[in-house]
Amino acid sequence: QEGKSRKEEQTQRSLVSSLKSKRSSLKKEIDRQQKQITALGKEIDRQIAEAIKASKKKTATKAESEQDLKLTGSFESNKGKLPIPITGTYLTVGNYGMQNVAGLKDVKLNNLGIDLQGEAGAQARAVYDGTVSSVFQQGKGQIGVLVRHGSYISVYCNLSDTKVVKGDNVKTGDIIGNVGIDSSGKTVLHFQLHKETVKLNPSD
Repeated sequence: QEGKSRKEEQTQRSLVSSLKSKRSSLKKEIDRQQKQITALGKEIDRQIAEAIKASKKKTATKAESEQDLKLTGSFESNKGKLPIPITGTYLTVGNYGMQNVAGLKDVKLNNLGIDLQGEAGAQARAVYDGTVSSVFQQGKGQIGVLVRHGSYISVYCNLSDTKVVKGDNVKTGDIIGNVGIDSSGKTVLHFQLHKETVKLNPSD
């Protein structure tokens, strides 16, 4: 009986040790993901600041200014009706804002956009008419694209290649590029929405 009790105690200790090790590994992975999110957020903010600066430097004609105002209003009036920025069937695997991490109490992940997992071969598509204001490298061969819709800017990240270049005019539904495959073999598009420098919840 005593031997059995000792064996159960050892098994319990082993289980606790294993759970602690798994928790530590998961915490390290979450920290790594948060660093990547923060770095990408900084790069997007930099790209948006550059786009706004370039826009202010340019002397817009009255017609161009009116067109920008019209596009901004039109974008706003389509809130809740814009298409999903990924082709084919998809699953939302990351919501906007602070998220609890399953299995880790008191650990949160701050997502600056939404993450949409698509099928292999999925493509990113423009959510509205606009102009490509930036195409940038976001690290590890992935590409990000900013599309300006008046005062609004949609951001498409984790692309393996693009079908657009800076200055291109795009229409709603136009293909921006192919969504890349992440380290776990999943096809995930990271999508953000801004009004100038203010981050918005794309789910809205």
